[in-house]
Amino acid sequence: MAIPQYTTPTVSLVFDDDSIDLTAARNVYVTFKYGSQTLTKTGSDLTLTANQIDVYLSQSETGKFGKYFVELQANWTDAFGNRVASNIAKIDISDQLLKEVIE
Repeated sequence: MAIPQYTTPTVSLVFDDDSIDLTAARNVYVTFKYGSQTLTKTGSDLTLTANQIDVYLSQSETGKFGKYFVELQANWTDAFGNRVASNIAKIDISDQLLKEVIE
């Protein structure tokens, strides 16, 4: 299922590796790449559990995404300062007929 542009989805990244505990991570970033542009969310933009990152996107943010797909990747530092990164994933983005932010 694709995410329509100008909607407000919560994107969830789930990790099956039991050795990952994101609640112990010092810094967590999720970056979306669309065309030559990037959007990085961090801090209070993210909700973390031991093996999941939830990222809320606003209407204006998804409105900037082009049709077809965006790439996304998580990066974080562990308790020892080591940097860890997920594989790059793709999310399908679908067109929107009403191309504006609505109230």
